[in-house]
Order: sequence, then structure tokens, then C-alpha cells
Amino acid sequence: MDEFPTFPQALAEPTSYLKGVDASTRPRSNNVLVFLRQDRESLQQMHFRNRSHHRHVLILSLHTTGTVIVDGIELTLRPESGLIILPYQFHHYMNLESDDLRWLFITFELEENSSALDGLSHRIIHPDKDALEIWSQIASFWTAQSTKPKEECVPLLDLLLLKLERGSTQKPTSHTVSSWIAQTETLIRKAVDEQWTLKEVAQRSGISERHLRTRFEAETGITIRRYRANYQLHRTLSLMRGAHVALGEIAGRVGFQSSASFSRFIRRETGMTAMELKRSLGPPS
Repeated sequence: MDEFPTFPQALAEPTSYLKGVDASTRPRSNNVLVFLRQDRESLQQMHFRNRSHHRHVLILSLHTTGTVIVDGIELTLRPESGLIILPYQFHHYMNLESDDLRWLFITFELEENSSALDGLSHRIIHPDKDALEIWSQIASFWTAQSTKPKEECVPLLDLLLLKLERGSTQKPTSHTVSSWIAQTETLIRKAVDEQWTLKEVAQRSGISERHLRTRFEAETGITIRRYRANYQLHRTLSLMRGAHVALGEIAGRVGFQSSASFSRFIRRETGMTAMELKRSLGPPS
């Protein structure tokens, strides 16, 4: 029989039997998935295919340093550090120090208080020993070798998120980006808002349009056209989930000059009409 745990020798009587402790704004997760990416190919394979990114993504690097670009902001993830990507934040991975990596992913949705984790956005998380222990327990419970049911991961994840949210005192990473690719992504994103042509983006980059296309695809593995379309779709999904915004206004805010061209884009990217897509996302938050 396992050794019985140690309990406190004394616990004071409460001053009130009706008023206790609560954490009313704590994250409440559901639909949890836990998995490990162990090589460059598996890390990269889904980040542009899984475009309707409506889930929270919590990442912990166990081995190998790499860069995660979130909404054009460059974040360096080192072993024993983590980050959280909020729904509809456009992200991808670069500059892995090795093809051999171990990055632990937990993806989930929140039942309510969807803004509870906003304070963790755009920053590297440096978890303490207790938080790392909870992270480890979640991974252990998830594996087939564990005798614990996977459902126990859910309250553990809530506890981990609460600790990370309350322990986060670091300021968000500066929006100043350093690498050429991050700067170029910022320009492409701004081009959607300002309705610049690719030629205008190239001029602001100080290189020819052909060189811009070639270098961007070489460094990211996708074309600028595909990157722009992914960003436009993420932005569309985010606006559709927000307060009531008309489809015509959304079309203009994601770079389309007419509702017709916006409708064709949505149909091509999702197989649905714009209205069907909006309805599939549920009521505005």
C-alpha cells in the first residue's frame, strides 16, 4: 500500500460557513487534445492546412529552440518555456535549431470567459516547477500506458492555465520584429488593411516583386498568395466571431473591394457561403 500523504496538523474554523473561496474568472476548458511533435515535418505539416484555427493552442518546448511567429510577432521558444496561441491568431514556425525536437501541444476550447487568457498573448511563458509538474501529469494521464482516465486532464489543464495566467508578470513581447520574414509578414498583413498591391509591398521592402516572391516562398515554404489568403481567412473568422459585424463590412476589412469577390473567396477556401460560415461559428462572443 502506498504511503498515506501528509496533511496539515490543523485547519482553522471558517469565520463564515456560507462564504468561501471562488475563482469566478478561471478558465474552464473542454474538448482537450494532447500530442507531441517530434520533428520538423510534423510541426510544419498542419499549420497552414488547419486554417480555421478556432482553438487555444498551448505549447511547451521540451527539446530544441525554435521561432513561432504569431500575428507577425516573433517569439523564440526555448526548452522549458512555452506560449499560448489564442483562437484565430495567425501563426507558423521557423528557425528550428534541429530537426529533432520535442514540443508538447495541448489544444482546447473554453466554455466561457474566453478572454481569461488574453493576458498570456504574445509572450513567452516561463513556468515554475509546480506548473511544469502539472504539465507533466497532463501528458502522463493522456498516454495509453497511464492507468488514469484521460478526462482527468481537463481539471488539471484548468489548474495549469490558472497558474500560468496568475503567474504571468512579464510584459508582452514588443511588436518590433527583427527578421526579414517577420517584417515582410507585417507588410503583407498591412497590405490587406490598406489594400496595397504586391508591387507596393515589394517597394516598401526595397526589393523587386520577383525577388520578394522567391525569397518569401524559400523561407516559409508557401507562396505570398497562400499566406495572404490564410491571413484573410483567419481575420474573417475572428471578425465573424466578434460583435455583430455585417458581412459587407467584414469584406472591406479583410481586403476585398466587393461582396461578390469576398463571397467567392469564402466559397473557395471553406466550401461554404459566407453566411453558412458565420452560422457555423455560433453566436457572436
